[in-house]
Amino acid sequence: MRLIKRIGSLPILPKLALTFLIVLTPLFYIGLQMGESGSDIVRDEISNSLASRTELYMDLLDSDFDRTIRFLSEYMYDEDLMKLSTSSEVMPVIDRTYAVLRLKNRMDQLSRSSSFVKNAMAFIPGMNRMVSSRENSISDFDNELFQALSQHQNNYAEPFLVWKGRIFISMPYPGENEPLFLVAVEISSTQLSSKLKQFMQDNSMAALVSNNMEWAVSGEYYRVLGNELPDKLDTIEVDGTQIINLNHIQYLFVSKESDIINAKLMMFVPVKQVEKPLERYKNWVFALYGVSVLVTIAFSFGMYRIIHRPLKLLVKSFRRIEQGKFDISIEYPFTDEFGYLYKQLNAMVRELKRLIHEVYEQEYRARVAELRHLQSQINPHFLYNTFFILYRLAKQEENESIARLTNHLGEYFEFITRDGSQEVTLASEAAHANSYTDIQTIRFSNRIEVKFSEVPREAEQFIVPRLIMQPIIENAYEHALEKKARGGVLEVDIQITASELLIRVEDSGEINDDTLKNLQIMLNSQQDVAESTGLINVHRRLRINYGDKAGLRLSRGELGGLKVILVIPIKEEDSNASITDR
Repeated sequence: MRLIKRIGSLPILPKLALTFLIVLTPLFYIGLQMGESGSDIVRDEISNSLASRTELYMDLLDSDFDRTIRFLSEYMYDEDLMKLSTSSEVMPVIDRTYAVLRLKNRMDQLSRSSSFVKNAMAFIPGMNRMVSSRENSISDFDNELFQALSQHQNNYAEPFLVWKGRIFISMPYPGENEPLFLVAVEISSTQLSSKLKQFMQDNSMAALVSNNMEWAVSGEYYRVLGNELPDKLDTIEVDGTQIINLNHIQYLFVSKESDIINAKLMMFVPVKQVEKPLERYKNWVFALYGVSVLVTIAFSFGMYRIIHRPLKLLVKSFRRIEQGKFDISIEYPFTDEFGYLYKQLNAMVRELKRLIHEVYEQEYRARVAELRHLQSQINPHFLYNTFFILYRLAKQEENESIARLTNHLGEYFEFITRDGSQEVTLASEAAHANSYTDIQTIRFSNRIEVKFSEVPREAEQFIVPRLIMQPIIENAYEHALEKKARGGVLEVDIQITASELLIRVEDSGEINDDTLKNLQIMLNSQQDVAESTGLINVHRRLRINYGDKAGLRLSRGELGGLKVILVIPIKEEDSNASITDR
């Protein structure tokens, strides 16, 4: 009870942080348990995958060596081998030679029957010769090897025989004192080791070991595991998956025993390697909890600033009123609930006057800022193209074209960089747009024809916002005319009526109904656009300056492309000014 009172007496900030931490702790515990459950599932999947790979490789070895042993058994009844072993001395030379060649061909076939067979040999004591699958088909009789291989009697219980570090499978044909003949194959330790490496992952190890521990294939077995493994085999299950300690390192151990080759395949994967992705997940969980604590503290501090401080100031103000001090004017930067309370606390008449003035000034500044922002978005994107044209004309030494282009370019940049008023006469705006089309005409040569009408005399001194024609024309070049190889047409026409100034920009490009519909939707949208296009830019500026009756009207033109009509309403004073000028 005392603890609850002590916690309740804490300031708001510690209480908020403590509350959020209490709420987050069960969620963190659930996430940790889910992570542990996922880790167990992943660990089981890795173990099952490793066991499957071990079984697959052992089945491959069983199949290969079983086939090899069967081939050896069939050669026990080979007619040529039997004749050469019993009656080679009385055989005609030609028959003996052909018999040896046929036997050599069978040894080659036996050698090719498995990728693990390094050499196939037939020992014929009666001829004192050995026929093998190597290049030298008939070689001197190796009596030491023959005697060693003759000791091997049971190929199905223990098929392999190790002699001087070499592994053989032999099958002798019994005679009176020694085998009448002997057929054997030498197993390639290199091929076995190579196949093992294909089944191994990074930092993992594999070994094929005979059940009597006479031989083993895998360099990693002796180099890493050393002499500790034989002692461990007494406590390890023959088939299955478990975790063992070798050289003070934990390994995920998988073994598979084969009755055919009387050996077992063992694979060792470091537990750290298996659990490395899981450890990374756990670290992310703890990092998430740490970030949650920091976010909780930051959120609590934010709540303190948003609620407690304004509330404290409000209470203080009420206490001043209770003391009869009415010279209170609380300033608050935001318009939330506290802002509303503060405003109500201030004098109503003074507050209303202040709000009216503030709202009017704020709206005016917002409109001016928006207008300047929209104008600042207009940039000469074709600048690099213009410099490329100058470079090309200079290379071709077309001085007259260079002079015209630089003159137009100077007029263009003089206009868009001019400081001062944001409004110009229609004649000046049209001249700037005409300079832009002249630059583009030089750029596109004869590909695009420009028809730019004269400005009506009664509209020359009409005041319009700067840069309202050039973005529309630039849009036509960029999205319609620039892709045309020839025959492009751009028309610019200016008309004035009693109530409106109409500027038509039409191109001969191609525009589909969906594109036209999307453009109209964008123009009519009231939402802010992060990066306004030229059309939207001009449309919004006209609406800001002249109201909802102004803006752009889009349709499909008679030339086949987009037709844009720029509409500016004419006020009565503007109309009178035009008549006076006339």
